[in-house]
Amino acid sequence: MALPKRVRDDGHGFYKGCKLTVLGTPGNYVLNMVIADKGSAVNGITVIPDTYGANDYFGLQHLDENDAGYGKNSGVIAETIYNVGKSAAIHFDFPELRIMLPGHKFRLTYTNVAGEAMVVYTIVERMK
Repeated sequence: MALPKRVRDDGHGFYKGCKLTVLGTPGNYVLNMVIADKGSAVNGITVIPDTYGANDYFGLQHLDENDAGYGKNSGVIAETIYNVGKSAAIHFDFPELRIMLPGHKFRLTYTNVAGEAMVVYTIVERMK
């Protein structure tokens, strides 16, 4: 169950989509998602691979403007999350709003083990 979050401002939500093209060659594929050119707060992120890749997995990290991990656990949000099936959406509803300062980004690192080509879609929910 999602935990409620409270905001003092109007809390206008905004959704930003990104996609990562994963080739049919095993290896790591990286998508850097710059959420905004000014500060904002992120509520959650959804990751949707369009194909099943047996034993494929991904991780998410919050990086600062110098590509260093930001926050607790060096910015690691999720690690070793397996691709559970074609078009299966995996949603991360953060327990608190995650502050994104100018130049910060989310990094999705998708590890292709199966050698299947695919597109991995993401949807980021943030407060304007």
